[in-house]
Amino acid sequence: MATDALYSQIHKRMVESGEWNRIYATLADKLNELGWIDELRHQGKEQARNMHPLQFSTLFADLDAHAQASVPLAVKQEIIGLIKSFVEKQLDA
Repeated sequence: MATDALYSQIHKRMVESGEWNRIYATLADKLNELGWIDELRHQGKEQARNMHPLQFSTLFADLDAHAQASVPLAVKQEIIGLIKSFVEKQLDA
C-alpha cells in the first residue's frame, strides 16, 4: 500500500473515532500552558507591524516556519506517542 493511501486511511480512522480531535486538543492545551500560542501571536503582530506593505502570504510563511521549529521537543514527543499508540492499536485490531 502506498504511503499516501496508508496515511489517508489512518487519518480517516482517527477522525471518525474522535481521536484526531482528542490529540489536537491535547496539543493545543500543552502549547497554551507553555505560553507558546501567546508568543506566536505576539511575534505575528510584531512582524505585521514592521512589514510594509503587509503581505499575508509572506507573514504566514514566516510564522509557519517559526511555529514548526519552535514546538518544544517534549510536546512533539508526547503527541507522536499518542499517534503511535493509536496506530499500534489499529494494527492489533
